[in-house]
Amino acid sequence: MTLRYGVVGCGRVFQRYHLPVVTNHEDYTLVAACDTDADSARSVLGAAAEGVLVTTSLEEFLEVGRPDVVAVCTPNDAHTEPVLAALEAGAHVLCEKPLAADVAEARRLARAAGADRLAVNLPYRFHELVPAFLKALPEGPCEITLTFTTAGQRLWRPVTNWYGDAARAGGGALVDLGAHALDLLITAFGRPRPVACRVDAAGVEERVVADLEFPAGHGTLRIDRRSRVMGLTLEATAENGESTVLDLRRGEVRSAAGTVTAEDRRPELAAIRGFLDTVAGRAQGRTVAPAQALEVQELIVALYADAVRDQELTL
Repeated sequence: MTLRYGVVGCGRVFQRYHLPVVTNHEDYTLVAACDTDADSARSVLGAAAEGVLVTTSLEEFLEVGRPDVVAVCTPNDAHTEPVLAALEAGAHVLCEKPLAADVAEARRLARAAGADRLAVNLPYRFHELVPAFLKALPEGPCEITLTFTTAGQRLWRPVTNWYGDAARAGGGALVDLGAHALDLLITAFGRPRPVACRVDAAGVEERVVADLEFPAGHGTLRIDRRSRVMGLTLEATAENGESTVLDLRRGEVRSAAGTVTAEDRRPELAAIRGFLDTVAGRAQGRTVAPAQALEVQELIVALYADAVRDQELTL
């Protein structure tokens, strides 16, 4: 049976990540799209718009479109209403990270009726090289460093101007990229204790350096959303200097035992694929539960609470 798929929020995130996956998935038919700008939504859908209900009304989207599965790709402060409405309608929901711009709203979503049908788009815990990285880790304490750099300031801001509004986004680079980074760190090393955090600006920061204490040792999280270099690397260094590196940009694990290379060149799509496959009955255990996403967001809130502003902050 083909499942009916709908989306709320037809922006760049949906266009770049969700749309290519769902339009190539044999178990799904795109039936409805809801956006504050219907003309823009049709433009984003392109050829996929044929036969699709495009509306600005969430009520019409749910009652006429009748989606079995809903992707919520609205700005961070606009997640709550469509998520709750879709869950109430009986749909399975994939929400973009974070759960909400405000952590109180995130807690509300995580505890909502039907939250067992809600998942969050945090893909890197499912990277095919994570098991190889963990297997290659040296024994004993280690120094953990995750560095995440993007050109997001130049590439994304022109089409997602709400990123610069702290109330709508819920923060800056720590919410945006840090959610992915911290979810990967927790997956690999367990929940850390926040120690210190520095940001380059109050409200909407572009650079972050955070110190964390994991059961395996000290960790440093470095994020730069103004970089000219795209990269995401997780490195663990043992006391004897032996290093194990998970390089997601290059798609490889490097260690003293050699190099392991990934086959999937689009790991950022893993959570979307996993969610669709799980709902369609093709896979299990490939979704991020709202409680897991909330754990990440609670950690972000704790880091922000003690953040010190350093305008000269560099990585």
